[in-house]
Amino acid sequence: MAKTHEIPLETVKKMSPKTLLGLINKAKEYLKKDPTMQRICEENGVEVDFIDQIPTYFADLDVSARTDHGVVYLNYKLLCDGDFYKDLSYLPHEYTHYFQQCFGDKPTKGSDDGNYLDNEFEQGAFQNQVEFIANEFSEEEAERYVDHLLKHHKITDHKEKKEKKDDLMSLV
Repeated sequence: MAKTHEIPLETVKKMSPKTLLGLINKAKEYLKKDPTMQRICEENGVEVDFIDQIPTYFADLDVSARTDHGVVYLNYKLLCDGDFYKDLSYLPHEYTHYFQQCFGDKPTKGSDDGNYLDNEFEQGAFQNQVEFIANEFSEEEAERYVDHLLKHHKITDHKEKKEKKDDLMSLV
C-alpha cells in the first residue's frame, strides 16, 4: 500500500480552484468506468457522461460530503491525507442524492429528518456507496465500512444492527 502524507487543512484550502476542479474531473473520469456509477446513471435514464454536468465542489463541511439542492459538496478534509482515491466512494453516494433531488418525482427527506439510517434516500445512497467499495477495494472493506457506519450512528441492538447491515450490503 502506498504511503500517504498529511497535508495541512489550510494548505488544502489554498489550492487553486483549477487544481481542485482537476481532482474532481479526474475522479469523474474514473467513475465513468465504474459499474456502480454506470448502473446509477442507467437507472436514471442518462449516459454515464452526464456526471460531468453534476456540480461538484470542495467546501468546509461538518460531514464528509453533502448534496444540497442538486449541488455536491466534498469536505476539504478528504484531501488532507494525500489519498483522495480512497474517498471516491462518497461520489456515487452523493450522485445518488443528486439524481434523487433532481430527477425524482417528490422531495427527498433530508438527512436531519428522523433516524438517518432509516431514511430511504440515505439507504439507497449508502447501498450504492457500499457496492462501489466492494467492487473497488473488496467485500471485506465494504463490510468494515458498514460496521463503522453502524457504530458511528450508535446502532447497538443486535437485531437492528443485523437488519441494517444486511440492507446496506444488499448490492454486494
